[in-house]
Amino acid sequence: MEKISRFLLVFIAILTLAIILPKLYWMAFEKPVRKPFILYSCINDDFMIHRISEKTWEDTKGNQFAREEYEKKLPLMFEKQLITSGSWPDSIKGMALDMRTISKAKSFFRLKASEIDAPFPELYPLFESQSGRTKIDLPDDFFRITWRIDFIEAATNKVLEEKSQLFSAALYQNGFSFPAKKISGLATPRKSIDEGYLIIDSKDQLFHLKMIKGFPYVKEIDVPEDLKFRHISCVDFKNKEFYAYLFSNKNEIYILTQDDYKLIKWPVDGFDASNCDLKIFGDLFNYTVIIEAEDHIKAIALSPDYQVVNTYTENWKLKEDQTEGKIFASLFPAQLSMTSDNSKFIRFYFTPSKGLNWIFLNLLLMAFHFIWLYRRKVKLKNHVADLVIVAVSGIFGFIAIHFFQNKFFD
Repeated sequence: MEKISRFLLVFIAILTLAIILPKLYWMAFEKPVRKPFILYSCINDDFMIHRISEKTWEDTKGNQFAREEYEKKLPLMFEKQLITSGSWPDSIKGMALDMRTISKAKSFFRLKASEIDAPFPELYPLFESQSGRTKIDLPDDFFRITWRIDFIEAATNKVLEEKSQLFSAALYQNGFSFPAKKISGLATPRKSIDEGYLIIDSKDQLFHLKMIKGFPYVKEIDVPEDLKFRHISCVDFKNKEFYAYLFSNKNEIYILTQDDYKLIKWPVDGFDASNCDLKIFGDLFNYTVIIEAEDHIKAIALSPDYQVVNTYTENWKLKEDQTEGKIFASLFPAQLSMTSDNSKFIRFYFTPSKGLNWIFLNLLLMAFHFIWLYRRKVKLKNHVADLVIVAVSGIFGFIAIHFFQNKFFD
């Protein structure tokens, strides 16, 4: 039993060291990449690049600009500064500039990979969409969708049976198959208007649910049979052109237009929802789609009718391909972590080191331990397990077996 306890302690020590030592190494030696800020210019029809760490402003051709010149190339981003400095243009591309129109067309959206692989709430508030009030108030109840839709009163935790039956019947009559796979909406009163929720049922059909004057509004949305969505992000933009960005299992990006419920696929490739961050800047003339991956950034400019205007890509080395990463791969066979930049779940994340250079250190440590045992004149056959542990786990196992030494056969 004592031997088992010792190996259990060694195992726990290896797990702990596999988390702590690599983390300390990267804290000391990692050189984080400062990703540039990229935006498409409606003035010179090119991407403008702000390299924050170098404090430089340039275009894709390498032309350098002073900060003031850079801001003039992006008037719809820096309109307040240009107005203050007296550099605001009267028109762009023959279009007279109206601040109200500019503000209405401006939008910003951001999606991190960790927002997709994340826990989601079990209860949602359903707001009144036509209350007649300028301010949206939180309701007194919240809903969930299992074998039906249940509305639960927050104060008493009781199911509101009449309301639950009313909304369940409306969903069922419109072809909804319980339970819901995904519920997406803006569950906050801090929005201009409430548009309810987009819901995916058990058969991957898409529905729009909201409450109007206390009664359910349900709309089934036509979705191609082979199209399945892994994530939906509802938006509340001033122009009210679409309800949400929708991301398919094939990493395609769609929008759902408002009122007529048309799914429009954006001609954007290179996005992987599992490990990429996404930014979308919208203005009067273009949408700038920024895809940020671990080893590159890709910018795509779209016209107002969602056609590709221009693209730009910038690459850099992964940290494992840099000198620090190669040294890491020679020291540690793997890295274990409880967290990930691409997830909000706390769990074990195992990342093996690139290549097999770590084998040489493992064998060296195993040989060192063998010599140490030999000089102590112990029976080597009683320490085979420790040698195997060092051969497999390297420096983690070497520290662990020496901290919890094998004294049962001495």
